[in-house]
Amino acid sequence: MRTVPIIIGSLLMIVSIPTYLYSPHFLSLAVHSFFRSMSNGGTINTSILHQMGYPSMSAVIPIIQYSVIGMAAAGIGFVLFGFVAKKIPKKVVVKLVTEISDKEKEVHIDSKPTDEKIQTNLRSIRILQERLAKGEISSSEFLNLKRFLE
Repeated sequence: MRTVPIIIGSLLMIVSIPTYLYSPHFLSLAVHSFFRSMSNGGTINTSILHQMGYPSMSAVIPIIQYSVIGMAAAGIGFVLFGFVAKKIPKKVVVKLVTEISDKEKEVHIDSKPTDEKIQTNLRSIRILQERLAKGEISSSEFLNLKRFLE
């Protein structure tokens, strides 16, 4: 679960409810204040807006309300995504420290190991180290398997 999308979606839904309910009132107040500023206190008919090519209030209000409904639907989508999405796990860095025996040191120095068993054992230990670094096995499993191989 992710909290940020849930918070964003909740805020969108909370804001959309009063916006849907009060948008006709706010729009009519804005138009009336626009007319009052144009007429210097006198009365001007709304037909001026129609002559200028603006749609009527009865056409604008549903458009605004549908947009607000879309905002609420987006908020619901964010909330659902927040509940369904998994958190991305943080990367874990594993430092592998192993003791190398004298026998293994000699094999690393020698370019051609004569004993095939030692070479196989070293490959097995390298594979175990890679599995431990990838997180496939725990450190206790690593130590048990390493003792088993030696």
